[in-house]
Amino acid sequence: MLSSMRFCLALAAIILSGPMLGQKVPPAPVQYIDHIMIRSDDPEALFALFSSTLQLPIAWPLGDRGGVVSGGVCFGNVNIEAIKFPGQINDPTPTHLVGLALKPSSLDQSLRELDRRGIAYGAPRPFVSVGPTGAKTTSFTNVTLQQLSDADQPSDATIQVFLSEYNPAYVDAAARRARLRDELIAKRGGPLGVVGVQEVTIGTVDLTGANRAWQTLVSPAPPSNVNLWRIGDGPAVRLVQSESNMIQGLVLAVTALPTARDFLEKNGLLGTSSDTELVIVPSKVRGLNIRLVSEPTASTNQ
Repeated sequence: MLSSMRFCLALAAIILSGPMLGQKVPPAPVQYIDHIMIRSDDPEALFALFSSTLQLPIAWPLGDRGGVVSGGVCFGNVNIEAIKFPGQINDPTPTHLVGLALKPSSLDQSLRELDRRGIAYGAPRPFVSVGPTGAKTTSFTNVTLQQLSDADQPSDATIQVFLSEYNPAYVDAAARRARLRDELIAKRGGPLGVVGVQEVTIGTVDLTGANRAWQTLVSPAPPSNVNLWRIGDGPAVRLVQSESNMIQGLVLAVTALPTARDFLEKNGLLGTSSDTELVIVPSKVRGLNIRLVSEPTASTNQ
């Protein structure tokens, strides 16, 4: 993480190099959270829970891709990926939320804007796939945002925030996102009535510095509320003071809490509950913290 002074200098650079009166404000280098990575010693169990028990649309099937086991499920406004990396053993936290993949406007344009804002990033990491004819193509390219991450590779990280751009020849990410949303709506959100992921909760040892970092990244968008940063039409990021830097949990929005409560209770998944919030029993989701709240109305101040 950069020091608070360096964050202040980065913000000052944005202000000083910003547009003159009447000029267009440069857009943020990111559009929304495209997918959330859950590193797990048992991705099969998580994938089955999300896709079969909760009946959410499959974004990509679970499979072994060059030693990486991965499967993605749509939660409405974001995909959630259960992933296991090669050689993943003796992990003190076998399953944890590890990564946020942010959709850039275009990777080249976004990197130029990161440079302008003074945001440090790692070298682009293209992921190459081999087709049936043996031809090699780049499927997607990731770039780590270093001041928001503790390692350049998700296999080594407790938290990694990165840009992720798909090769259109590999997948039309926008079309897939729209199709999966329509599929979830047709399913009425599955038995939980899932609308989307409302928030990703991130713990940080330096709350002031983390707020500066996210402001630098998403400007000119203001915070939605104290310590809450909304990124396009995907999940928001909520920052909380913590003894360590890590993604702590997810908040899901559902259409009706009573309906969700009945389903969770009948399937042995209901943990702590109140009139305004439900918690899925952590042991049933490999120790993850997943909370459910009612879908916010248009007038709700988040």
